[in-house]
Amino acid sequence: MNAEALKQYIHSNWDDLPRSRSEKYYFVRMDAADIGKAVSEIQYQLSVEVPRDLQVFYKEVGFGFLWLHLKQKKGLYRILSPEELLDIYFEPDDDMLDDFATYRENAWNNLEDNSLLTFCLFGEEDSLLYIGLSDGAIYYLSPRYKIANSLNEFLELLDQTVDYFLSD
Repeated sequence: MNAEALKQYIHSNWDDLPRSRSEKYYFVRMDAADIGKAVSEIQYQLSVEVPRDLQVFYKEVGFGFLWLHLKQKKGLYRILSPEELLDIYFEPDDDMLDDFATYRENAWNNLEDNSLLTFCLFGEEDSLLYIGLSDGAIYYLSPRYKIANSLNEFLELLDQTVDYFLSD
């Protein structure tokens, strides 16, 4: 799925979210300079190279929700912003609410042990989607469960059938 097909779902901020009940997707685009800074910070803090497909997605589409209002889906697909991606790996200051506490350990383990970078939240607890640092493939939960060969393929498969990678 290319950026052109997703452009109709791109918004400048979160203000339209309550009024976007009929939209399948909801993305917020970042300023290109901010994306570059955020990607550099991820690479510096985590000592990894952010996969090109994810960088291109951030630049052309942004971040946000996939299958936003579909009730029968099993999870909440939320592509993390570059800042949120970094936040998932580090605990916040004492006075901040930690939205990612349940995900953090698995995110670190998969990054360190398997070279998989979290890019998307999926549902509860430790249900994360990862992008492979060496192969750009998409994984669910661990390296044992490859669900697409690329970010583009993942988006196309998900667009055709929500929750396609879950067994019944």
